Amino acid sequence: MPEFITNITPSNNESDNDKQSSGNNATTGVISIIYPPPEVRNIVDKTASFVARNGPEFEARIRQNELGNPKFNFLSTGDPYHAYYQHKVKEIREGKSDSGLTNQLSKLAVVSAAQQKQQELLKQVAEQQFVPKEPPADFEFVADPPSISALDLDIVKLTAQFVARNGRQFLTNLMNREQRNYQFDFLRPQHSLFQYFTKLLEQYTKILIPPKDLLVKLNKESSMGRASTNIVLEQVRYRANYLKYQEAQKRREEERVERE
Repeated sequence: MPEFITNITPSNNESDNDKQSSGNNATTGVISIIYPPPEVRNIVDKTASFVARNGPEFEARIRQNELGNPKFNFLSTGDPYHAYYQHKVKEIREGKSDSGLTNQLSKLAVVSAAQQKQQELLKQVAEQQFVPKEPPADFEFVADPPSISALDLDIVKLTAQFVARNGRQFLTNLMNREQRNYQFDFLRPQHSLFQYFTKLLEQYTKILIPPKDLLVKLNKESSMGRASTNIVLEQVRYRANYLKYQEAQKRREEERVERE
């Protein structure tokens, strides 16, 4: 939606002749305000309402919590919507109605009422609180490598590959043959690299001998058509919303601890 510039003239007792003689906006006290589009205006109005009721300390907290969030750029003095935000805060504090501003803007609107309603509905759906039922599934083939030399890392990986291909009997024979070789100490359960080796072994085994349920899942997600794409996108969306929910919960907990 395009941005509309509207002029807000503070009320005064000057006559029309006095205003005409002023000659420019600076002398008549006209303030130019850029009216934000609906998706931005909704956030600005809500923030202005909270700041008007809770004071500048609340605004400072929002600045700190939303640092780097482009949705709250209007809090910066250099942002084009900052003037509108300040106007809304002052208006709400004074208990004034913004009907005059709305009437001016309604004459300039080029987007139909149906389109605006659709945007508002989409915004409401997007802002619905996400409460996950369970965490997303772990990634199948992710294992962070430990801080070891490149040679030792190659030995661990190659050993896992050979064991996955040749079976547990190969592992038993290897442990018996290399039990005095320190480079294969990771085969011992008490070694710090044993869990990493086991994780690699599981992943290589799934690749070489994939279970049936994994094959069915991969076929669904990789088949041609929109259905498979929607499955993958839904998994990505759920994981992103879950991480966002976790961060929000952590932030609320930190704020609760600070208040106490």
